Amino acid sequence: MLLVTPPVSDSTETTGGPTVTPHIYFCRSPNMEDFTCWWHPLSNLTDGEQVTHILTYSTEQEANLECPDYVTGGPNSCHFDSSHTSIWTVYCLTVTAVTTHRNYTSQQHCLDVAEIVQTEIPVNVTYNLTNAGSDEMGQNALISWTYPVPGHVQYGWITLVYELQYRHVTESDNWKVKHPLREPQVELLGLPVDDYVIRVRCRAQHSKLWSCKLLVLILETGVGVLALLVMAFSLVLQTKRIKEFFLPAIPKSRIIGIDPVLLKKGNLDEINCHFSNFHSYRPPSSSEEVWDRVKTIPRGYSAGHGQSGHQ
Repeated sequence: MLLVTPPVSDSTETTGGPTVTPHIYFCRSPNMEDFTCWWHPLSNLTDGEQVTHILTYSTEQEANLECPDYVTGGPNSCHFDSSHTSIWTVYCLTVTAVTTHRNYTSQQHCLDVAEIVQTEIPVNVTYNLTNAGSDEMGQNALISWTYPVPGHVQYGWITLVYELQYRHVTESDNWKVKHPLREPQVELLGLPVDDYVIRVRCRAQHSKLWSCKLLVLILETGVGVLALLVMAFSLVLQTKRIKEFFLPAIPKSRIIGIDPVLLKKGNLDEINCHFSNFHSYRPPSSSEEVWDRVKTIPRGYSAGHGQSGHQ
């Protein structure tokens, strides 16, 4: 079911007093396929007086037709669905308030459906910082959005034109404008680090009626820089732990069960005692060298003959 929200409007005539006759104040088509009109009802009624409002319309082909749907557009409205809507056709409408005493008829309101097209408000506005961390040249922000009813534009009846407005949060009236935009995105270049208010609206290319402006987004260009600072600070804190993880300390060479101090003292007996636990170890032997005794024989002495005599 199609839901149509009536526009906000003053309920009095231009004179500022009560509505002495009904008054058609706004008509809108979101897609050139249907449209809705709203009116101000009769208000100068006596207490308890009953009133009924009837909308009638005429086209070049037919005259004095009654409103096809008083419900879809809400109170005091008339909705024309696609079977009752023709493009490039002029509709002339009047509203009559019927009371027990007399009838009150509004001024005639004529329209062409192509001239009352007012599109929906863009939705899903998002942004992405395309060069986060680069502060010297400012931040680049890619802003994108979507149209809420793609079916309104997919058949080519409507060509959308977008307008993006942005300003610093602290500058309430200093709006900068990007227009006209044919695509549902735009890149803002060189934004100084700050918070920005972003809003987007659109209209049909051949219509003068913009969609309602909507405050849609707070853009923070300093988020990327802050994130980098936090990451850098965390990295400094974790440097020692990371170094220990990737470059563990090289253990000192040692023999299990042997006291290094014992080796320095050079107590060989205790060392041999410890090494004797290894099956292949044999303590070094420290035997004395054996020397053969050599007897000195005097000159002229012959062994086995005794001492020689004089001849």
